[in-house]
Amino acid sequence: MTAVISGRDDVLAAIAAGAAERERNSVDPHAEIRRLADAGLTAFTIGDGTRGSGASVVELIDFVIDLARADPIVAHILRAHFWFAEQVRRLPVGAERDRWVAEIQAGRIVGNANSERAGAAGARRFATQLRPIDGGWLLSGDKFYSTGTAFADWVSVSASIGGARQDRLARLVVPVDRPGVTVVDDWDGIGQHRTGTGSTTFTDVLVTADDVFEYVDLGTDRATASPSDGPLLQLFLQAVITGILLSVVDDAAELLRGRGRSFDHAPSDEPRHDPVLLRTVGELDSTAHVARAAVLDAAGRIEIAFAGARVGATDPELFRRASLAAARVKVHVDEVGLRAASSLFDLGGASAASRSRNLDRHWRNIRTLTLHNPTSYKAIAIGDHVVNGAPLPQNAYF
Repeated sequence: MTAVISGRDDVLAAIAAGAAERERNSVDPHAEIRRLADAGLTAFTIGDGTRGSGASVVELIDFVIDLARADPIVAHILRAHFWFAEQVRRLPVGAERDRWVAEIQAGRIVGNANSERAGAAGARRFATQLRPIDGGWLLSGDKFYSTGTAFADWVSVSASIGGARQDRLARLVVPVDRPGVTVVDDWDGIGQHRTGTGSTTFTDVLVTADDVFEYVDLGTDRATASPSDGPLLQLFLQAVITGILLSVVDDAAELLRGRGRSFDHAPSDEPRHDPVLLRTVGELDSTAHVARAAVLDAAGRIEIAFAGARVGATDPELFRRASLAAARVKVHVDEVGLRAASSLFDLGGASAASRSRNLDRHWRNIRTLTLHNPTSYKAIAIGDHVVNGAPLPQNAYF
């Protein structure tokens, strides 16, 4: 399906207009998230809610790139939301699916509270627990890296189920304003710092069966055979980086056009005609567009895997291919992205370092995004696969 949203370009232009200033002054983009929701852009992957409707992964990632070009913080905030929307598309026809389709279509935003500071990242073992009581459970625990939750109406939570068994998880979706839920804006990263990537605390939050999205039995074959959202979650970050790279090109062209003087020993009196500087811009532009092509190619492989899963026909081999494609893109885009964001400063001389220009935001944001999972570990896993046929790790980072 080709997803066409009326006014998309106007919405993105309005978001882009104040992005650099919001970032420099640490302004939360609540109005921008609401603008997207009101335009239907937070629901376009759902479509009309019927099976087969909604945007493909390629269309989603293409939109994320454009949104990140306008404002990478806004794009990053919606990562968990679009992840949840994809999970809703896999639900069988029925009341639960209808409920969440309606919420998303109404412009409600879903955040996440999965990661914890303790334990191995990706291990799917959580200190956050559900304790049974009459009529339901009490949810208690501390989460971090809750990207998007400060802007959300609902929060998706992973928790261990208390009792004799410790190998069963529940994935819950609860309203952020439910008593006992506390969202704290304590993320102090050098980049992507207004994404709400802070703490979410649950203190004896009352949970009923209506709040349970799914159960996961970690000790069963089904746990490893289930559709993995890792490829989409990871490629989403590379899409955000790609959008930043396109914004780097925009700023590079504007910077060079605006320079009125150069060095006495430069090859041209006018910086905009200096072949050294033009070569840099050409390399930046090539980097950004090749990154976009690579990201969209990997998105196509993910769509092939997800299309079957949406109708209950999960093919583990297709998901393995999708995971490998996303991993390869990360190893490449992380490296060229950081180099490109640094090269931008070569175009402006000392004035490019002026705080008022805020050109350093590109490097800070890319560097922060690359740290979500180590590039070196990804490269090692790919190398082991290529040389020794070793399978890629089975966790959310792949």
